[in-house]
Amino acid sequence: MREVIIGDSIKFKRSKLLLIATMFPLFVFIMNFSDFYFRFDFNREMAQELHTSEWSFLVISCHWAMFIMVPLSIAIFASKIVNIEHEANTWKILFALPISRYSIYLSKFIYLFLLCVFSATFIVGSILFIGLSFDFNGPIPWGLILKQAFYPYIVSFPLMAFQLWISMVCQNQMIPISLGIIFTLSGFFLQNLKWLFWVYPIWGTPILTSDKFDEVITNTDLSFFFIMSFIVGIFFLISGMIHFSKKEMK
Repeated sequence: MREVIIGDSIKFKRSKLLLIATMFPLFVFIMNFSDFYFRFDFNREMAQELHTSEWSFLVISCHWAMFIMVPLSIAIFASKIVNIEHEANTWKILFALPISRYSIYLSKFIYLFLLCVFSATFIVGSILFIGLSFDFNGPIPWGLILKQAFYPYIVSFPLMAFQLWISMVCQNQMIPISLGIIFTLSGFFLQNLKWLFWVYPIWGTPILTSDKFDEVITNTDLSFFFIMSFIVGIFFLISGMIHFSKKEMK
C-alpha cells in the first residue's frame, strides 16, 4: 500500500491537481470578498436583522457558494486523479505489479480526500482574510469557521466514494463530471429530500437561517448527516472497490 501511495504522489506532482484544488475555494473567496467589498453596509444591516455577528453572517454567505463548489470540485478531483491512468493506459501495467487492486483503489481515494482537506483549509484562510480585512467586530470564532470549512466535505464522504467509483470504471470521464454537474444543480432543488446523498453538502453547515429568515439557528440535523454519510460512504467505497477489482480494464 505504501508503495502505491508513493507512486501516485510522483504522478500527481506532474499534474495540476493542486492548482485545480485551489481554484474552487478561490471562487468562494472571490464571491464573498466582492460581496462584502461592494455591499459591506448592507451585509452588516442583514447581520443585525438576523440577530447575529458579522462572522456568522459571513459563514452563512460562504455556505451558499460552497454547496455549489463542494460537489462539483469532488467530481473534478476524482476524475482528474483517475484520468492520469486512463490517458496513459497504465492500468494493465499496474495490474501486472505485485500489488492488489484494492490498494490501487484506496490510494486514489486517499488523494481525493487529501485534496478536499486542502480545499477546506483554503476556505478557512479565506474566511479569516475577509473578516480581518473588513475589521469584523468580536473575537474570531475559530470553531465555527473550522466547522463551516470542513463539515461540508465530511458529510460528502458518500459523494467522494461514488464519484471515485464512477471515475475508476468509466473510460469516458465526461460521465462522472456530468454526474457531478447534475448533482450540483439538482441538489439545490431537492435539498429537502434528505435521503439523497448528494444533498448532504448543503446540510453540512454548523448554522442555518430560520424558516422565516429572521434569525440564525444551530443546525440540529448534523448528527443525522454524519451518521448517514458514514453508512452510505462505506457502502459506496466497498462496492466500488469490489467492482473495480473484478472489472476488465483496457
